[in-house]
Amino acid sequence: MPELVINVSNIMSPLCYSLIRIEPYNTCMFNCIYCYSRWYWIRVGEPRPRLEAFINFKIVARKIYQKGLKPIPARLATLTDPFQPVEENYKFTYKIMKTALKYNYPLVINTKSTLMLKNPWLEMVKKLSGQGLVIVQYSISSLDEHISRLLEPLAPTVRERLEAMRKLSQENIPVLLRLSPYVPGITLRSYDYGGIASLLSDIGVRQVIVEGLRLPLDEWKIIARRLGISIPALNLYSIRVVEGGNPLYKPEHKILLREYVGLRKALKEYNIGFATCKEGLFSLHTVEDCCGFYMFKDYVKRITLYEFFKSLLEKSLHLDEVDEKFKEICREDRYICSEKMEEYPKRIRKPLKAHERKLLKIIRDREKLRHITPEITIEEGYLKAVPLIPES
Repeated sequence: MPELVINVSNIMSPLCYSLIRIEPYNTCMFNCIYCYSRWYWIRVGEPRPRLEAFINFKIVARKIYQKGLKPIPARLATLTDPFQPVEENYKFTYKIMKTALKYNYPLVINTKSTLMLKNPWLEMVKKLSGQGLVIVQYSISSLDEHISRLLEPLAPTVRERLEAMRKLSQENIPVLLRLSPYVPGITLRSYDYGGIASLLSDIGVRQVIVEGLRLPLDEWKIIARRLGISIPALNLYSIRVVEGGNPLYKPEHKILLREYVGLRKALKEYNIGFATCKEGLFSLHTVEDCCGFYMFKDYVKRITLYEFFKSLLEKSLHLDEVDEKFKEICREDRYICSEKMEEYPKRIRKPLKAHERKLLKIIRDREKLRHITPEITIEEGYLKAVPLIPES
């Protein structure tokens, strides 16, 4: 697996800000039945630190710091939990956090664990937060304890995670909730939207991110049987389907929208941000970017389809004007693109440029664009926004 920068793809390249990631361990002990890491690694034995991940991150963070460049936030982690139980012995994630503090490098920490409440991790995350270098995203697949245990058998309970979020928030550490993977009719079962929003406001959550479950069809059948539900209406998640492969499916947008819109409305009443992850449902977003980068003190981020969508709400764009619009957006200080990237380390510069090329190619491809987002279309050579809800 390539280190630091996620591979170019039809989904990640146009939609995702968090392309720089650090995977500290080679597998995960929480044993979630939907675990995405198994598509990349063989899950055998006890998790071990991935030294190459640390070395690559340290090199990049040091070079960016020494050159006085603005950092591109990194996600810790995307496939395995950085604070799973073996971290108590290895303290490998702690080592990565310490390096981030030394070189002023912002981290998006994604976890289900409560280990961060212990020292030395708590003191370190407080130091990072004091420098505007961290946001913590807690992942919960269902607020129902029974369902959560079925999906994530060895992870901390929902109550333990919510309490961890509360305690971190009380330390002025930015806390976000990822309802991920989101299963319609399951993730929010037994909760009304107002009750969820009130609970999260009391905890101190600043933003909620939703991301629909994506699995091969045979695994959807297994999960549906385990949860005692019918499989929701599904669409292909994968754009490119290899013959003989096992493509991924996700819930249809109209199924997700029924719940997303209600949750978004309730959260707005409590001034809690809302965003979708890799859904292309841009008109639902109430924040500057889906990942929460805007909470960092100093950073730059890549351009995605979301930036084009916001521009298209004001004026349609001819396909011949795409490159010029891209350059116009990039002239803003908060964005990074090829023409600003020459001083950045090659090990991130080269793959990020490849992601940029893929984005600019997809935005001109009507069929791929239609698959990625229902809110941008091409008509008679023009890009147009077609928001699903009127308020963006």
